Amino acid sequence: MGSVFWLLMLVAAVGPLVLDLGLTAETWRTGFSATLWTIISATMLLYLLVCLLSEAARRLSGLLLPYLVILALIALVWSSVPGRPLEPGLVVGWLGVHIGLSLVTYALVSLAAVASLAVWFRERALRARKVSGWIEILPAIADAEVLQTRLLFASEIVLGAGLLTGMATQFSANGSLISLDHKTTLSILTFCIIGLLLILNVTSGLRGRRATRVVLMGYLSITLAYPGLKFVTDVIMA
Repeated sequence: MGSVFWLLMLVAAVGPLVLDLGLTAETWRTGFSATLWTIISATMLLYLLVCLLSEAARRLSGLLLPYLVILALIALVWSSVPGRPLEPGLVVGWLGVHIGLSLVTYALVSLAAVASLAVWFRERALRARKVSGWIEILPAIADAEVLQTRLLFASEIVLGAGLLTGMATQFSANGSLISLDHKTTLSILTFCIIGLLLILNVTSGLRGRRATRVVLMGYLSITLAYPGLKFVTDVIMA
């Protein structure tokens, strides 16, 4: 993949980033649409970094970019929905660190889910003996599985740090270490799902379609914890 690929990826990363910075220039916006733009920006920036380190990651663009376009369309549809104000006492240093770690976690899990889908599509094509067209662009099964495992391992570390900073933020706000709300509960569930998959990957060699189901469960869980919760509170309940 030559200069055209890198140019397109750079444009795809800078565009959402500029828009996101424009939305949050004066203050941090908590709305559903702004959250999606921030997720898109973080995912693209992290994807660029991963592409520099892994050729297999570059072959995921055919799956990742349509997914991000869908997120962008959803963000545009609900761009007029206002967000809820931050709770008093939460605008502290720990909150910024917690938000940053949360974004990196979601981006890592999203990329791992895309890598997992690449494995699923490749296996399905091999079973049907129809490895052609856009399937050929996807990374080989072994390469995608290695990338998936590394992304999940990184997301487990970052998510663990995010849970700790969330506890620090909560403690600075009201003196309690943890509040088992929907977001915290789903984040802990995601941490357990990813940890279980990594353990099974080592002990029993869990791979392929079975691993894909577990990865997608983790992705669904963290999606419900972050943008999913925003959708419920800012769109449905509002």
